[in-house]
Amino acid sequence: MPAKAGQRERLVAAMTQAAARYGHKDTSVARVVEQAGVSRATFYEHFADKEDCFLAAFELAAERIEAALERIEADSPPSQRAPALLDDLVENIVRGPAAAHILLLDARAAGARTREAHQRLTLIVVATMERWLAAQNDFGWRLAISGPAIMEGAVGILTIRAFRGETARLADLREDLLAWMISYSVPGDQPRLDPDGWRRLGAGFPVAPAPPSPRPPAGRLPRGRGAVAPEAVAGARRERILGAVAQLARTKGYTAMTVADIVKAAAVTRESFYELFRSKEDAFLAAQTAGLEASISRTAAKFFAGENWPMRAWDGLEALLGYVARQPDLVYLDVIESYAVGSAAIRRSIDNLMAYTLFLEDGYRQSPQAERLPRLCSEAIAASILGLMRRTVDEGRTERMLEILPQASYVALAPFIGPAAAIDLVETKVAAAGGAPTA
Repeated sequence: MPAKAGQRERLVAAMTQAAARYGHKDTSVARVVEQAGVSRATFYEHFADKEDCFLAAFELAAERIEAALERIEADSPPSQRAPALLDDLVENIVRGPAAAHILLLDARAAGARTREAHQRLTLIVVATMERWLAAQNDFGWRLAISGPAIMEGAVGILTIRAFRGETARLADLREDLLAWMISYSVPGDQPRLDPDGWRRLGAGFPVAPAPPSPRPPAGRLPRGRGAVAPEAVAGARRERILGAVAQLARTKGYTAMTVADIVKAAAVTRESFYELFRSKEDAFLAAQTAGLEASISRTAAKFFAGENWPMRAWDGLEALLGYVARQPDLVYLDVIESYAVGSAAIRRSIDNLMAYTLFLEDGYRQSPQAERLPRLCSEAIAASILGLMRRTVDEGRTERMLEILPQASYVALAPFIGPAAAIDLVETKVAAAGGAPTA
């Protein structure tokens, strides 16, 4: 192997290891060259900057996924391809946790070129999954779930385990993940909606009005005699700062925003900011928590007013997605920008996801078959729905978030009440809202 080619491979391997250890944000060229045992000059002979090297590491990991897709499609019968892909992913994550970390976590924190490459890989996997899911198994059954929904659920489980450093135990989850997938099984002659079909089904739901253009708050808060009580002033300043952080996360990005940007957008002093928050990251985490509290209170209010669990699940999701559609800053902050912040924000985003699994607990009491489902189903369902939300945000269609309500509800209901009953309920609700049934 030529020396220069060997140096490049060492740098890519070093980037992979450094990113897995420190996270994308805290991985530096200095750490990469130390890991690789080469000079900074050698690094810059091969790469323009850190992002260029990171993209090369991501593309190497992505090539392995694409090769696995081609191999499985060539060697496995159609009905066994999805389980074979799951097995391949688990095996590769266990053998190469650092590369898995780049694919599942760090790519979402990287620069524009890596994010675009990540999106291309996602589209390839989804298109492949759609072809596979249309096939029947040897007993005339197939999975009535869309490629994006099943991919986001499975990848969500793998991402959480990779973040927690539990990759060595992933093989133990295989049967539970397969049980979740199989819960969407239907006879082969039953119609199955693809992503475009699900989008058409949700097209009749209202579009949230565009948020007003960001404007600075009307002046500083009053001080001195006759001013507002100190507690109220602190609360108002906190709300202004959290709103500014969410706005800037969407319009500028976490990495580029500064405390100076935040205090200007919030119309508060720098001193006021540091009276309430230790750092930019501290304010970001507070905004994440505030977003969860607001969204979960609206979800719970609608959920607990329903007449039975399936209807409560629909109502809760409608409240959640409607709120998200009207709050593009908050949802972007949590589901997109949290990866750029680092481990604390990712952990909080995962905690937010797990909070919503509580709404699925009654699902296991819907039938004897539902009682036998593994509890991992709740996590996979929540990850699947979050993934559908993230895709909508990525597409720049947050105001149309309610379009995914039929699919999100089906994903949540089908494992517990059965796919046929779930699609019947969804079609009934869509018709009541003035939409069109699936057939």
